[in-house]
Amino acid sequence: MHFQVNAAASSSVNAAGRNALMTSLTICCGYVICWSPNQILTMISVFGGTVDYSTWFYHFSVMMVFVNSCINPFIYAAKYREFQTGVKRLMHREVHPGGSQA
Repeated sequence: MHFQVNAAASSSVNAAGRNALMTSLTICCGYVICWSPNQILTMISVFGGTVDYSTWFYHFSVMMVFVNSCINPFIYAAKYREFQTGVKRLMHREVHPGGSQA
């Protein structure tokens, strides 16, 4: 009986660790995808290449940098059930005029 409890707890910890690892990898991939275009242009410029800062690609690269600031909450929302539950609870909460909550 004691072994079964420890095995269940260990399985739960392993699942949480895998979920945290996958979330971290997703966030890192998002970072690399969003920042790479801009950093490629920067590297070209640093090493003496010519970069036209009025092209659509440069503006796209800057936009992707800004998008990176916004994607993490969506990643958490997709990966964590607790986060999803909390957001749903927050969205469905009704606040009455006296400050009490239903």
